Amino acid sequence: MVDNYGNYQSEIYLNGLGEQLPEFPFSLTELERRFDEKMDTGPRDYVSGGAGSEDTMRANLEAFRRHRIVPRMLTDVTTRDLSRTVLDSPLPAPVLLAPVGVQGIIDKEGEVAVARAAAQLGVPMILSTVSSYTLEQVAETLGDTPRWFQLYWPNDEAFAKSLLRRAGDAGYSAIVVTVDTRFLAWRPRDLQGAYLPFLKGEGLANYTSDPVFCSTLESSPEADMLPAILKWT
Repeated sequence: MVDNYGNYQSEIYLNGLGEQLPEFPFSLTELERRFDEKMDTGPRDYVSGGAGSEDTMRANLEAFRRHRIVPRMLTDVTTRDLSRTVLDSPLPAPVLLAPVGVQGIIDKEGEVAVARAAAQLGVPMILSTVSSYTLEQVAETLGDTPRWFQLYWPNDEAFAKSLLRRAGDAGYSAIVVTVDTRFLAWRPRDLQGAYLPFLKGEGLANYTSDPVFCSTLESSPEADMLPAILKWT
């Protein structure tokens, strides 16, 4: 086995001499196909779908495709270094894990599984407010790996301060504020299936574990989840 990630393709070709094929596919299209085959309709459409006619999703993809790697000719490639530092967070490559929420609908370990992979690779993780696991649980899994916290700004200032305080105590070094989601979008795929994971308590771990949020409920989430769900909505 080759330990250097940069030599991974050489490892694949060499293993191929013994007719040992790689375990994982390379094409993102193939990964999406496998995801579609494995997932139930509700979670699949929630992950894959978007608002309205999904024109913005297609436009974002096309915009990303217009970015190109700038070639640097006649340079020394014997030692390659892709590392960067952003907001005092060291990155082994110019890559961060985006704040994808409600990951518990995809895998039972949700964000904890992603945090475990991030820790192994040293890739910083941005945790969504609507996580299936608490920000403290994810931070514990990340260990020393840099992490940021994405905040959906709530309409309760005391609750917002509580989330920020918890994030700071758990070692999140930056806050990524989402300001363009004022309310739930019109998502035809989800509406056709009447599927909204939050109404089943998914993605609310940071809410139901917060003392300020819970102090406004008639009963604890452990005793009755419905008041917490209604409070979230």
